[in-house]
Amino acid sequence: MPKAIKNLKFRCTGCGNCCKDPVLPLTDDDIRRIVAGTGDDPLKFIRYTDRHHIEMDDEPEAFASFRQGKRVLVMRQDRNGCHYLGKDDRCTIYEYRPLGCRAFPFEPTYGKDKKLRSLKIIDVIECEYELDGKNSARRIVAQQEQYETMNERFYVQVAEWNRLQKRRQRAGKRPDIARRFLEFLGVLEPKLREG
Repeated sequence: MPKAIKNLKFRCTGCGNCCKDPVLPLTDDDIRRIVAGTGDDPLKFIRYTDRHHIEMDDEPEAFASFRQGKRVLVMRQDRNGCHYLGKDDRCTIYEYRPLGCRAFPFEPTYGKDKKLRSLKIIDVIECEYELDGKNSARRIVAQQEQYETMNERFYVQVAEWNRLQKRRQRAGKRPDIARRFLEFLGVLEPKLREG
């Protein structure tokens, strides 16, 4: 059986391992979806991490500049893993989960004709999956395209933020704080500044 066909038979067993260890980058669309579904304050479920805590060297456009240095916006991890991982190892915001979670664990590769050429299962965690599922290649490709489009839009916003921070520095000001980035993205109401 070709590997891509075999991988289409992936079935999640609900072990929760994918929610316990990997650091999950977020975009403003992910944050809006979670806020709309849960009513939670973004400051409750996000954090910022640097290059030493996430492997994203191939995606430098994801790093926003702050006073503390360059950081990536990620899902907060608690003692047991993802902030939204329940005690039963199930996602408590499944309907509103980030697109990175929806696309996981598949990593498709496309040819120049944009057709699916290979499909591998991302090997970043110990996964107890079974191979008796029924996944649609069309659905996987559509999810991946949506994920990539969302990331591209987000990276444009990060680039604009970074340009603004460079402009601040040229004007003799320090880069802004992380909260202002969330305000800039429109996922957090602006806090009135004193003075």
